[in-house]
Amino acid sequence: MSTSDSPTAPDDRPAMSRLLDRPNRPATIAESTKASAESRVLRREPQFNLLVFRCGAEWFAIPAEYVVHVSKVTNVHTLPHRTNNSFRGLTALSGAVIPVFDFIGLLGVPPAAENILRKPRMLTVGTAEESWAFEADDVPGVYAMPRNAVKPLPLTVEQSPRRISSGLLSTVQGSTSLVDPERLINEFRNAIG
Repeated sequence: MSTSDSPTAPDDRPAMSRLLDRPNRPATIAESTKASAESRVLRREPQFNLLVFRCGAEWFAIPAEYVVHVSKVTNVHTLPHRTNNSFRGLTALSGAVIPVFDFIGLLGVPPAAENILRKPRMLTVGTAEESWAFEADDVPGVYAMPRNAVKPLPLTVEQSPRRISSGLLSTVQGSTSLVDPERLINEFRNAIG
């Protein structure tokens, strides 16, 4: 009996070793290279972190770097002859006295339906030097979104004099307005007068 007629000896190596030692087909190498290159391109896409919140019936997102603090709702102390439908008063958060605004009253946001569950939180936005607070009805969290996911505003919103949004996003919550933090802070400043 010649050596070519003898049966091949069983491979006693573990299955994983046999799998990893098998020769790669050129088509498999090309597919893997293409998939790896595409995933690198996707990872390079610029992203930004957004805090998503709901006020009334609408969802909003603000860049996370403008969020100073998220806390339980605190007591708001009114100021005689200074409060109105936009400016609610002052509150103490983390040892600082901060002006509080009614986001819904300030921007004319429609109220939420009565059957929508509220999980209110006090959001403080701005910078370390200048902060402003308002109550949000729900704050599901911070999401990473690609910058190219921002869609333009409808023309009717774009031309609104009290516009604080710079674009629209599709989030888990649905259509979400991307808040321009500078415009929002200017609305807060104007509300104080």
